[in-house]
Amino acid sequence: MTANTPAAVLWDMDGTLVETERYWIMAQSGLMVRHGLPPLTPEQDEALVGSSLQSAAAMFRDLGVPLSIPEIMDTVSNEVIELVGNGVSLRPGALELLNDLHKHEIPTAIVTNSGRDLVDAVLPHLGGHEFSQIVTFEDVEHGKPHPEGYLLAAEKLGVASEHCIVLEDSVNGLGGAIAAGSVPIGIPFELDLQPNESFIRLETLAGIGWRDLQSLFAEFRNATARR
Repeated sequence: MTANTPAAVLWDMDGTLVETERYWIMAQSGLMVRHGLPPLTPEQDEALVGSSLQSAAAMFRDLGVPLSIPEIMDTVSNEVIELVGNGVSLRPGALELLNDLHKHEIPTAIVTNSGRDLVDAVLPHLGGHEFSQIVTFEDVEHGKPHPEGYLLAAEKLGVASEHCIVLEDSVNGLGGAIAAGSVPIGIPFELDLQPNESFIRLETLAGIGWRDLQSLFAEFRNATARR
């Protein structure tokens, strides 16, 4: 294992692996409406993308939702789980990349700010792919953008976090990957990601395979060493 050799690929779920972001927006908007509160502003919606479930629930509590933080978390999550049960779309290229990683026997993990119940609802839609490890908000004290989830996933896989590639769609998620010392790849979905030297930006995962990820990993490490 060298500094330019990736050992595992860690996946964000919502917005990176599957298109669930609109389900979260629907559930969160419904929560506000049911309690007679004004809809979220675009800025508030943007701040929620990729944030931890507990942080989001705390924000809704501050906005006047008359429920406890655990009740808000359960209410929103359960609605998203119900929506996923009716079907969910995968992000372009995600399943093909998962299959190629499996072909090359590359360890994979899901690292998500969502709960295990939602992960379990999503897994049947992934064409039978199984992940080596799954880390949800129940497994950590701090959600993204804190690096704890990615550090824990690397530890469970038995690899250094510096040897992991992280696939993310949000600034919050990328922040966690950067703090973990991993090689972060941002694939924008609901929100654009402005180019930044701290991560690799791809328009899509379509056409991306394991060999491409290896090359991107080495290029990023070399560029970082030159800075």
